[in-house]
Amino acid sequence: MTPGQIEAHLRADVSWQRPSWKLGTASAGGKAEFNEDDILDPLDILGATRRSRAQQARNARDRKASAEAERARTVPEPLRQPLATLDLTWPVSFDDVKTRYRNLARRHHPDTNIGDQGAEERFKTISTAYAVLRTHFTRQDDLVC
Repeated sequence: MTPGQIEAHLRADVSWQRPSWKLGTASAGGKAEFNEDDILDPLDILGATRRSRAQQARNARDRKASAEAERARTVPEPLRQPLATLDLTWPVSFDDVKTRYRNLARRHHPDTNIGDQGAEERFKTISTAYAVLRTHFTRQDDLVC
């Protein structure tokens, strides 16, 4: 037997030489998911409750999506000034904050602007804004876990 034939035999032996199909693919009818309308209910025993549950689920899903979108649009009050300092718009990821901070820190660092007091003050302001945002994002990560 060739190595390929051995491998095929071992794989077939896992399911006791019976045919099998990959999980997650469409069934023989071609439908990939369950549909409640396919259930035969000539007396409409399940009809009223099924329709109301489906409507409630759709409404809850819509409310959740709109609440998440609203939360994403509104900037938390303590973050407005730090985001403005770094010239970022909400919603923003922590990676974007880090990238922007690094660029601004390189540009306004006192070692690259020797003798410029304004650059030193801008660097302090940028560092403070980054510290506030870093604290916010690390606190969010702690809450998720």
